[in-house]
Amino acid sequence: MRSLTTHSTGARIALLSCARLCCYHGSPRPVNSGVGHLLVNPNVKFMKQFLFFILLVFLTLPVFGQKKLTEIDLRVDGIGSGTFYSTVVRKLGKPLRSTKRKYAADSACSGSAETHLTLFYSGLEITLLGDGKGRNLNVYSIEVTLPKWKASGISIGANINDVETKFGEPNSKADISGETVSYYATKENLGGVNFYFRNNKLVRVRMNETLC
Repeated sequence: MRSLTTHSTGARIALLSCARLCCYHGSPRPVNSGVGHLLVNPNVKFMKQFLFFILLVFLTLPVFGQKKLTEIDLRVDGIGSGTFYSTVVRKLGKPLRSTKRKYAADSACSGSAETHLTLFYSGLEITLLGDGKGRNLNVYSIEVTLPKWKASGISIGANINDVETKFGEPNSKADISGETVSYYATKENLGGVNFYFRNNKLVRVRMNETLC
């Protein structure tokens, strides 16, 4: 709402400026004689074009000021967001253990019954989402904590410079509980990819699609 107010104020300033210019160049009448005077001013066509240009500048400034998010399509052994359960098991083998949670439609983000299946490997957790009957399971979350698993070519133990050289500058950073966290977006900005560092060493990588 604040940006809309700014645009409105800017437009009013531009309109008043145009009115003043018309009065100064085309009429001895005072400024407060009304914008209607523009209709009889010989320079009205030029002033309309000028006003349109000013309004266009005010309306497009926020767009030019927006920063493009740095996105990562995080993959571990070719497994990433949207990978089906059958492909995960075929590539990684049987997990050490798994947990399954089911949610009724009234408590699920999608508004339909959901199944969440987490597969646990040594140093790797993969969570998949399916329907209420556990069908069509596909990956929406990955967490890496051991160097045996490369996250799109980056291993646990890498430093901040290694990660930024590989993926570019993060969208933001934060220091949380002794860790430095670099925040990136997933492909098409459907979630986040976070790199957690302790003493400039990567200790954890987490990709999570936003469900709600």
